[in-house]
Amino acid sequence: MNVAQLIDNGIAADEAGSIAARWNSVYDGIREELTARVKSAKTLGGDATRIKELRLELGQLDRCTHRACTQSPPGFSAYAALRLIQESLRYLPLELQGDTHRLAALLADWARVVQGRAGRGARRG
Repeated sequence: MNVAQLIDNGIAADEAGSIAARWNSVYDGIREELTARVKSAKTLGGDATRIKELRLELGQLDRCTHRACTQSPPGFSAYAALRLIQESLRYLPLELQGDTHRLAALLADWARVVQGRAGRGARRG
């Protein structure tokens, strides 16, 4: 995920930089941990379906190809990203959780901005 992709998907330039930087600092670690969890589940005979889906959806968000980003009108979905990041926290070791919580906070702040804009737009209409 990069700043240009986020700006193209509706995030303000001042917010896009901090979200992209935080995302890029944690995404590889999250992906590696989820991949390890899938392998462990297979080895132990468990069902890793949801972890695979989570890893897939996070990858789509990373490439800005997630359904929530490509629907009409297109735009990065802070809600979808926040939901997936919060879910991934269940599977992460402590050393990844702090930075991931900081990313969740940035996404939550952006989701509030989007919600506020929608509320103002509805009152005007």
